Amino acid sequence: FGSSGLCEASGTSLSFLSFLVGRPSVLRPLEDRMRCCSADRLKLPLPGGKAAESGSQRCQRCQSCLQSRCGCCCLACLPLWLFLVFVIIELLVFYTCKQPFQAWALQYPGSPLTRAMAPPIEVAESIFIGSRDGQMLQLREDYGDNFAAAGMVWLGSFADTSLAVTTPQERTYQLGEHPLLYDNLPDVENSRLVFLLALSDQAAGGSGNHEAFRNCFVDHMLEHPDVEACRLDSTAASLLDALASDYAALPHAGVSDEFFSSTTQGLYPFIQKYLHYVMLGIDPSDSDIQGVLVQFFSGQTPIGHYFWPHGYVLSYTELIDEVAAIYLASPAFARFVENDPAYFSMTNRELAVLAASILRIAGVQGFYQASKIVLGAWKMPVFPGSTEGFDQRTVWDSLDLSDVLQVQQYIAECLRLDNPVTVVHRVASAEFSVDIDGSSYTYPKGTRIGIPLWLGNTDKKFWGESAYIFNSSRSELMDNALSFNSRGDTHVGRECPAKLLVMQTLTSMLQKLGAMRRASGR
Repeated sequence: FGSSGLCEASGTSLSFLSFLVGRPSVLRPLEDRMRCCSADRLKLPLPGGKAAESGSQRCQRCQSCLQSRCGCCCLACLPLWLFLVFVIIELLVFYTCKQPFQAWALQYPGSPLTRAMAPPIEVAESIFIGSRDGQMLQLREDYGDNFAAAGMVWLGSFADTSLAVTTPQERTYQLGEHPLLYDNLPDVENSRLVFLLALSDQAAGGSGNHEAFRNCFVDHMLEHPDVEACRLDSTAASLLDALASDYAALPHAGVSDEFFSSTTQGLYPFIQKYLHYVMLGIDPSDSDIQGVLVQFFSGQTPIGHYFWPHGYVLSYTELIDEVAAIYLASPAFARFVENDPAYFSMTNRELAVLAASILRIAGVQGFYQASKIVLGAWKMPVFPGSTEGFDQRTVWDSLDLSDVLQVQQYIAECLRLDNPVTVVHRVASAEFSVDIDGSSYTYPKGTRIGIPLWLGNTDKKFWGESAYIFNSSRSELMDNALSFNSRGDTHVGRECPAKLLVMQTLTSMLQKLGAMRRASGR
């Protein structure tokens, strides 16, 4: 320790720490040594009236004392003790009271206790809180519609979630419940932030970047006439035919079967090739290009590039640059003109790395998840009061496949009960109060708010007692489902931009594969 004052303060802190851990005999030697050091530097007498010793005498006495009483010969154990106590307290909070603690702590984001204790809990909980294994459902059962988790205040009623997705939103560096690594977002290292999910709406205080960049992406990769032409041409049809052949040839009873799990045949290569062909015109038969795309778009690991703290060790910058180069050479970019004021002077590279992030996080990943849900890779979640999930394929097999509305109602009901994206986020633009588990809490402006789409989609106060029951004929379904970050078709610019393409493609898949199931006896 560099100063006598710090030694003295540390000795006092150790007295308190000794009291906390109930083992004063273990930590007292460290306390004595620091007081000894303090006395020498301040030229004060040691306890008992003895004169302060020389540096060498002091070190010998402290070393002898420590060796005889705790087996330590240096102060290295002090930070280890402090760290151990911190970890123990952190684990106790995490496993016994993380929700009440966060409900309190989020009211005081600047307090030392919140800043020290909350971040590890937030990161650990964000890993699993949004999964379909019932965590969110159980929190609603335990605390009601509102609760604190993963460093956010979650408002889970249909009224709150539907209002959130139809109201301009302030955003921060979050992907739902997951914190993002700012430096790894597109295109921070080279120009500016263009990542749509971290940009605020202009009506909520944003600069207008979100609207301009989103329009640029949509205009060139989703609503350009060439996109619809590709969707309807023979190449897209051949990809659907290959999917049908793989469905007939490969096991497909569950998610671990080859049709759903393989990266070389079946569902995944169809989605990756289909989206890149329809949206960007990339040749699905070019093996060199496809080899690069498979590296980035298969598995879960590459997504970690964008997350905090994962991105510090999971850097995919070079691979992203390769993907961006492929995009820049695609037909979609041949029609793009840089520095258009309507798009806030977006550059080729900015659009390319934005597209790579959107397709990686939401496009291929989200479409792949939605496809597995509607094709029955797994059953519906096990909701409270049930012992097993409902098998949605029993409904698929009974649909009139020629009736597009009926097929799309089936898709909507599947995604209502099993959202591919279970939660999104916003930031509070003003102080607000909310009731959590019978108590009122007041949170400051800037508090992160979870928008749990899955909870809104299954809120019995809106959907009735049949909220957990699969019913694709329910009258309120198409106008109120929240699955695409909108209420039906109502939104303020945050709806999944590829919703129409996803619904059209899922419909074609269900029709084609459904006919095969019936012809082959499933």
